[in-house]
Amino acid sequence: MNKMYKYLLIILTLTLSYQCEKILDQDAYSSIEMEVFYDSQSAAEVGITGCYNRFFNEGSYPQLICYFQASTDDIKQPTGWLFQLKDRTNLGSSSSIPGFSTPWASLYTTVANVNFFLEKVPEIPNEKFTDNRKKELLAEGHFLRGICYYYLAMAWGDVPLVLELKTGGPEDNSIAKSSQAEVLAQVKDELTIAANDLPAIMSNYADDAVTNLRKGRASKWAAKAYLARLALMEEDWATALALSDEIINSGPYPLATSWRSIFEEPMNSSESIFEQQNDYSPGFFGSGIFGWFMGFDFEIAEEVYELFDTADTLMVSQGKDIRWEFMYGDHPWSANAAIRKHVPPRGYDLGGIEQLNFVLIRTTELYFNKYESLIEQNFESNKQSALDFLNIIRARAEDMTFENPWWSVPVGTIGIPALIMSDVDTKEKMIKAIRDEKRREMVYEDGIRWLDLLRWDKEYAKQITNSATDYHLFLPIPADELLRNEALVQNPAYQ
Repeated sequence: MNKMYKYLLIILTLTLSYQCEKILDQDAYSSIEMEVFYDSQSAAEVGITGCYNRFFNEGSYPQLICYFQASTDDIKQPTGWLFQLKDRTNLGSSSSIPGFSTPWASLYTTVANVNFFLEKVPEIPNEKFTDNRKKELLAEGHFLRGICYYYLAMAWGDVPLVLELKTGGPEDNSIAKSSQAEVLAQVKDELTIAANDLPAIMSNYADDAVTNLRKGRASKWAAKAYLARLALMEEDWATALALSDEIINSGPYPLATSWRSIFEEPMNSSESIFEQQNDYSPGFFGSGIFGWFMGFDFEIAEEVYELFDTADTLMVSQGKDIRWEFMYGDHPWSANAAIRKHVPPRGYDLGGIEQLNFVLIRTTELYFNKYESLIEQNFESNKQSALDFLNIIRARAEDMTFENPWWSVPVGTIGIPALIMSDVDTKEKMIKAIRDEKRREMVYEDGIRWLDLLRWDKEYAKQITNSATDYHLFLPIPADELLRNEALVQNPAYQ
């Protein structure tokens, strides 16, 4: 809904590389009619690529993910204006926090582009597409619109639901909020279309082998993974289990035998299902994750130190858990230790800050979904298989060939002890073990910790963010959006 009356300019920007020759072949007009953008499969391919680029833009998904991270107990209160995420009762007017407008606007810009795509591509004659590609392209559009609204709803709660192209003036912007439940129901519909119409493997690209079956694009399994997250939110254990099992058993995404291969270049590990692809470029921050984590000097919370089996003497002794050693590194400009999980060990002159991919969904998360669901349904019947899974994950902590690029420490990590049944012999102990191991395994990935806290312990989430009410767990709507949209009402926590 943000700046919807500027759709034409947005779409022109997205498709300019394809359309230049087409436009030059036409008579001069004061404006280009929308229909010129989508008239062939190649135009549709460019269009959907533009939609992905909008979603992964530095100020869109990556910036919002850092808001989620800054809200968790995994990070100390950060510097800069992001510190206000840890003090939401005193957050005040969103007009004093200009940065909050960026991901809202960027995600709605992505929605605008997808709406345009989903309206125009069906009008292209079917014979202009090869095989089943038209159906797949439309499913990719539904996938992107679905995850845009997923992240919007998890960040802001009730948000406007815009499902059609808006081409009028500012008066066309008057759109009231839909409830979070209504938005998430729409997300399910979008992802279900994607799960039904997308192939298991995107086979129309020449570099499938290099990128391990196009992990940077939507797939049937990526859609089902997000649906599994939604099922967990609803405590629909049977659905979460069925979806997670289906993905695990699908074949293309076995657990990585080396944990660090998930994050080391060239990335796209065996267990990666949906992964933002970054490459060498003149850009500075690439996905933006580096800039957000480093720019605000995010520091590892003391609680995370305690959660991991760290070295006997940090930066001196041999490490124990590769998951800790890999991410605990030198900060490029601060005396603080840095979170290096998403930063490759290369210098600035070698493009060492913008090329690392960012993993949104990987198989390990689906295993955690599976065993959480199994234990919630029947602890006694599933406690041994859950224990076996936890020990498989913990076994990856040992990595005898890891050479730490940040500290002069002995090579390798020696591993951590396996759990035994007495450690998890009650449902409560097992649930805690699953949650703790998931936190260790997936720390600083996507918005997983924050999203888990919202469903596991909302009162604790309120405590660590100084939130007086449930409404404070959502962000304030940007002030400029309230001015643009007369039907939009501020989150009650910030009125």
